[in-house]
Amino acid sequence: MFFTLTIFILAYIAIASEKFPRHYVALLGAGLLIVFGILSPMEALSYINWETLGLLAGMFTLVSILQEAGFFTWLAMKSLKKVNYHPVALFVILIIFAAVMAMFMDSITVMLFLSALTLQLCRLLKLDPVPLVIAEVCAANTGGAATLVGDPPNVILGTTLGFNFADFITHTGPISAIAALLLLGMFYLTNRKSLMDAHDLLTDATITEIEALHNEPMHAHLTRVGLIGFLAAVILLVLHIPLSDLTGFHINAAMAALVPAGIALLVMKSVDRKKAVLKVDGESILFFAGLFVLIGGLEKIDIFKSMAQGLSEISTDNHSGLVMALHWIPGLASGIVDNVPLALAMSYVLKDLAAIPGMPALGLMVWSLALGIDIGGNLTPIGASANVVAYSFMERNHGSIGWKRWLVVAVPPTILAMLFASLSVMLKGHWGWY
Repeated sequence: MFFTLTIFILAYIAIASEKFPRHYVALLGAGLLIVFGILSPMEALSYINWETLGLLAGMFTLVSILQEAGFFTWLAMKSLKKVNYHPVALFVILIIFAAVMAMFMDSITVMLFLSALTLQLCRLLKLDPVPLVIAEVCAANTGGAATLVGDPPNVILGTTLGFNFADFITHTGPISAIAALLLLGMFYLTNRKSLMDAHDLLTDATITEIEALHNEPMHAHLTRVGLIGFLAAVILLVLHIPLSDLTGFHINAAMAALVPAGIALLVMKSVDRKKAVLKVDGESILFFAGLFVLIGGLEKIDIFKSMAQGLSEISTDNHSGLVMALHWIPGLASGIVDNVPLALAMSYVLKDLAAIPGMPALGLMVWSLALGIDIGGNLTPIGASANVVAYSFMERNHGSIGWKRWLVVAVPPTILAMLFASLSVMLKGHWGWY
């Protein structure tokens, strides 16, 4: 246990320092766990979430096709004209869009698309894109808490403990929506001056200059291929579970992304195919693979089980304390470790707790836990998959962000959203609506 924790902590410090390529650090840490016998090679491979890696590879490919086609530049110009070049309107619309879309599709897909679009928009308006992208990530993770399919922990808790789509949207949906609006308000207040300054600098001459410099035509064929593939992937991601039930053929998230991406590459010219493939962010895929193994090492030594057992030992006389502990302890932990194995471990504990007479209702504990670990994932650049994707995209295409800046921008709004969610859960318990 000591050795595994040491490797994880050192790897985490090295990743946060940003002095070393993060994918090398994660793979080195994973390799050490195998070399020293903590995990066997087969165990390490079993801990890698291949479905997530397949989803990433497919969506990265489709987004790179659209970038190569010039689609995001074209869409950015259209968006600017629609809101009369006003930065505040774009800021608000993009954050709301991130929250709403993440309720119904994977936040990775949402942030892949939005990161590219936001960077183009901010370049045109001479705005710093980093605060807006971080705000979009926080909104996507918070919006995802609203439904059963919005965030992976919700899927685990719902399917394991018997809660459906209607249960989540009824009980976590309103809280998630208001929390997302609170995030929007706080992000707007902290960025209001820069948004207004950017608006003041937009004269008719600068608008004419923007339109002249960024009026390149799209590559029509690549755009059609990329958009058809992207829309097909989104439809499959939203409907892959009912389609699997209907057809009897298992369609997972990886297939939903990889099949449209593969077909898109096949119908492209070889020169365009090569350019698109070379733009795929392979470093992020390797980083995720190494990170999954590092988290698997923690699961192997029962770190998540120990955390869950510690929560279960909170006095049965203190129902409010237990409900809040279920919100805050896993919620803050999800900013550091992957919330999927955390949710899985906690689902078994909640099932055991619900069987004990006099404990809080299972529904109340589920809503508290789900909101905590979904929103808590905002805290760091590796707190959730959407964070890693957006962070990596910005570092590759914009420049260094740094953990310090992420924490400064993301932590205060996240804590505010978690506070609101915890108070809302307490009120639900008081009113008996759970």
